[in-house]
Amino acid sequence: MTRRFAFIQAADIADYSLMMAQDESATISLVHELRDRLLEPVVERHEGEVLKRMGDGWIIAYPSVAASVLAALEIQNGLAEHPKTRLRIGIHMGDIVRDEADLYGAGVNIACRLQTEAPPGGVLVSADIYNQLSEKQCQGFSDAGTFKLKNIPRPIQCFQWRPEKMFVGSRSEEVPVIGVEKLVAAPATEETAAAADDLHEQIVHGLSRRTGIRVRDVSVGSNDKTTYTLRGRFRASGGRARVNLSLILRDDASTVWADVFEGDATDLFGFCDDVSAQVDAKLRLFVNSLDNNRIGEIPDENLSVSELRTRAAGLFYECTIPDLERCISVMDRARRLNPKDGMSLSMWAIGVVMRYKIRFEPLEGEILTELIAAHDRAVELMPQSDFVFFTRCLFRSITERDPEKVMSDARRCYELSPNYPQAHIGLGYAFILTEDFDNAVKAMRKGTELRNDPYWTYRRLHMAVAQFCGEDFEGTISTLKEMIDLKPSVRGFRKLLILSLKALGRDTEAQKEEQAAALLDDGENFHVQEPTVPDSHLWLREALAPGSGGILENTK
Repeated sequence: MTRRFAFIQAADIADYSLMMAQDESATISLVHELRDRLLEPVVERHEGEVLKRMGDGWIIAYPSVAASVLAALEIQNGLAEHPKTRLRIGIHMGDIVRDEADLYGAGVNIACRLQTEAPPGGVLVSADIYNQLSEKQCQGFSDAGTFKLKNIPRPIQCFQWRPEKMFVGSRSEEVPVIGVEKLVAAPATEETAAAADDLHEQIVHGLSRRTGIRVRDVSVGSNDKTTYTLRGRFRASGGRARVNLSLILRDDASTVWADVFEGDATDLFGFCDDVSAQVDAKLRLFVNSLDNNRIGEIPDENLSVSELRTRAAGLFYECTIPDLERCISVMDRARRLNPKDGMSLSMWAIGVVMRYKIRFEPLEGEILTELIAAHDRAVELMPQSDFVFFTRCLFRSITERDPEKVMSDARRCYELSPNYPQAHIGLGYAFILTEDFDNAVKAMRKGTELRNDPYWTYRRLHMAVAQFCGEDFEGTISTLKEMIDLKPSVRGFRKLLILSLKALGRDTEAQKEEQAAALLDDGENFHVQEPTVPDSHLWLREALAPGSGGILENTK
């Protein structure tokens, strides 16, 4: 057994399995060409040593940080215009332990994990590598953010590089940095100042959990390198409190986001907990859009797994069927690039589930088996993610329909993030299946408090369904009219409204709504998806389905 320190480069061919499935002999020829004409000659010129070949990948050791990076850039520039082959390269450093069987060491593990996160055609290096490069060698690298790598205890900050030829339109920017200033307290009493400090810390903690950005507490450091500044004022008087927050772009001092939060301040720290939850939920949506803007017009095939997730999230929030279908395609690519990425599995799975829900089609056969495996694997890989538990909760609510399993996932999601709107939606699904409609409505109402959520009407429909199943027809009508005011072209909302009016004997109003509905498209609509209903109301799914026609005629 031998041990030595080295700068470690891990490289693999993107889409290798797909290429082999399509044309095995041609793919093998491509690998031989890449190995013999480019990769290994470049490695040799930079005094590197190929430690391991793995069919579609290599682990290589270099004597210096410059050699490891320059070799990677030369290889990727050489492949930039290749019509078929793309490599992903990750670089870290550390001890390499080698015996007659294999390679070992944390440095090797991290380099291999970085390789799976690198963009096809690009290079991803750890901050340990980047910080040792000269100013000239750093050119072209951008801050890629912090990565939580599997089986690596601490998050690792990384920097990313792509060949200039792979950019379309303007070059992508670095991951945005949000600097959070100390909140100004008024009046400046000891209690108010302490509450403002508590809220400040909670906001910093909440933002730190988000991917796609970096957060800096500028109350204890400089804000020189921040992209945005979050500043605010905390006021308390006469048992009431108000928090004003603004997110400011430092380049031109423009305000890109602002909100006001106020309420009862009898329990000042309880008020802070509530405001922190609202801020976290609202900024979660905003941060997703920030990260999506960063990758601009770079083609899907040149994006890393994390960037593909970002693009898919942006498509998801467009709330249209074509964007959902593209989202599924993007995440299908992400899970091919890294089959062990739990978030990609979960995002792909919920996209597919929603596509079936829009069609009101049953999930069965091979796709059902594949979705069960994807959801379960995502939970295993990401047991601290509120999102993966919510997606499995939704999936189970329309497939297995087991209230205990649905509630288990919903509660786990809630325990991880009590202020996550989807956690309350998940609880609502579970309560609907047990016919506890009062609690279902309460949970759904809590989950739809965030009015700037693009999914607000889609989620609100589930509350209306819970009200209808609980025979609160007046409540159902009130909820639906608010939704119709926002989206008057959605025929599915009017179908449930007609049923509610009919249940109350308001036939004249029902006929009027039927006439209005007849003028609207009865096809698939993103905002009307197969609802979770108890056994007693399974018929409601057919009534709301696209193409179900006239409600009054079908309920005679």
